[in-house]
Amino acid sequence: MDIFLIRHTRVQVAEGTCYGQTDVRLSDTFDAEFAAIQAKLPVFSQPVQVISSPLSRCLQLAARLSYKIKTDPRIMELHFGDWEMKSWEDLTNKQISQWAEDYIHSAPPNGESYQALYDRCTAFWTELVAQELEQVVIVTHTGVIRALVAHVLELPLHKSFSLHFDYGAVSHLVFHRDWTRVVYLNR
Repeated sequence: MDIFLIRHTRVQVAEGTCYGQTDVRLSDTFDAEFAAIQAKLPVFSQPVQVISSPLSRCLQLAARLSYKIKTDPRIMELHFGDWEMKSWEDLTNKQISQWAEDYIHSAPPNGESYQALYDRCTAFWTELVAQELEQVVIVTHTGVIRALVAHVLELPLHKSFSLHFDYGAVSHLVFHRDWTRVVYLNR
């Protein structure tokens, strides 16, 4: 199974803002970014199955890629809880330090931990690879892509934060029976 992971395109949010599960608008550069994404994907011989986060910043891209779209809330970004739409600069050093000490297991107030995101992403992956699909495109978020790549490469979760995925980046994985090959990341 060829699996293409795509991070959504740029959003209309000030840099340094926590916007995990907040439904934010895409930037005016969407059309140009979409053309760049399309150039990175193969020409599919049949309509490809697209699975998208239900957030509009992913759905808009998914709709341009295919009419055959499923949404799955398990591939939504990390929920920052009370920190959603706040600038990192507006949070106190104490708040950030407490979270940073164990961001894998601790969560922002009323949010979720990275471990919780990882767990829902691995459940999604297990269900995905059990299907008989030849090709699938997943339109999602950087936290989800990090978690999925960490899962397939068996990386410790704290190491996955070394992975960077640009807006509109395409990553290609191939799953075969019980192993996954990384063809490329962050193109």
